Amino acid sequence: MTRRSGLGPGLSHPRPAPYEATLADRLLKAPPIAPEADPFGSGVPFATDSEEIVAGYAKHLSYCDVRQVAHAIDTGAAITVEYIATSGNRTVRTLSDLGLDPPYLDARCHLREAERVFTLSGIHGVLPA
Repeated sequence: MTRRSGLGPGLSHPRPAPYEATLADRLLKAPPIAPEADPFGSGVPFATDSEEIVAGYAKHLSYCDVRQVAHAIDTGAAITVEYIATSGNRTVRTLSDLGLDPPYLDARCHLREAERVFTLSGIHGVLPA
């Protein structure tokens, strides 16, 4: 007794077109692409796009500080940063209403009680707000 395919009389499994077969073969052979790891060598992927952008520009920050700045951007939380201006002056600022505009950070500065623009590369530390 022969087995029937269950597709109906005269029907068989369709064969893929040459293009589809080639594409499927290429996809099966392609290496999996892992998310980009953090630049600090721990192998942990970035949690958000903001985190990846901040890490790319704020080279003086530790991984923990990068995550704090990115979290403040994403959630609207206030942060306090140690900032070195282009003039070389070191200052501590509490910032809120953060907006990311790489390589800049737009924020409400509590010290100046005004909107200010900070370079991400000028942020050298993050403190509890």
